Amino acid sequence: MSAGIYRSEAARRSVYEAYDRLAARWPVPREDLDVETEYGTVHVLAAGPSEGTPVMLLHAASMGAPSWALNARPLIEAGFRLFAIDHIGEGGRSVLRNPTRCPSNDGEVAALYAEVADGLGIERGPVVGASAGGQRALRYTLAHLERVSHLALVGPMGLTPLSVRATFKMMMSSVRPTSRRIESTTRWALGTAPAVTEGYGEWFETVLRSVASPPRVARPTATSAEELRTLTVPTLVVLGDHDNLVGPPDGARHRASSIPDVDVHVLSSAHLVNV
Repeated sequence: MSAGIYRSEAARRSVYEAYDRLAARWPVPREDLDVETEYGTVHVLAAGPSEGTPVMLLHAASMGAPSWALNARPLIEAGFRLFAIDHIGEGGRSVLRNPTRCPSNDGEVAALYAEVADGLGIERGPVVGASAGGQRALRYTLAHLERVSHLALVGPMGLTPLSVRATFKMMMSSVRPTSRRIESTTRWALGTAPAVTEGYGEWFETVLRSVASPPRVARPTATSAEELRTLTVPTLVVLGDHDNLVGPPDGARHRASSIPDVDVHVLSSAHLVNV
């Protein structure tokens, strides 16, 4: 197998092994599904009753589908069938057909998730997105309002612009992944809560070391107030009060107020709010 988006075959194996360790810790039985798309094979972790309401879970950048582990049981107990999707072009078990071509703008991202939903047989249901997955959930919903019943954005990118500092820190960790820089970036991006650092610190560091630079996936872009006003589905926005990537919650709360039917909550959290 080609190393694909990874720096080497050994790097690819290290990511796959770390992924499998995290996926094995899911607190509920799961299935591993693969959906063929225009860009390659999209890997999905599915769990919950087959008759449950289907919900698409779009993970934070470089975190992979296993990062929804702590949310899985309560969502299933609430009656949902979960589909946690590995974003293609990032560290995880989705595989790009051509490592130089992946969804690189908002329209292509929205079309990708429509294709994945088709492959999973999801006609309509809730969509939940964390961080960059929040921005992807926003773009999918804006393009396919008829397919989304409810939207939840958890520590989402896409409301406020990505800061120059955040862009620079993540870029430097990708271009020159020294141990000191990776440790600093992980602490800055994810925070220091034990549930985050013990659960996902090793994974995040493995991905930063292993994925070749530069990442070719579309960077999160801010959604305009005009577009947000067209978002007619009931929307939940959950923000962290010390989130270095989204920024101070007041700015994101103000932008979210453009959504007609929105409920905003602020938690004591760094960026990985779903954890």
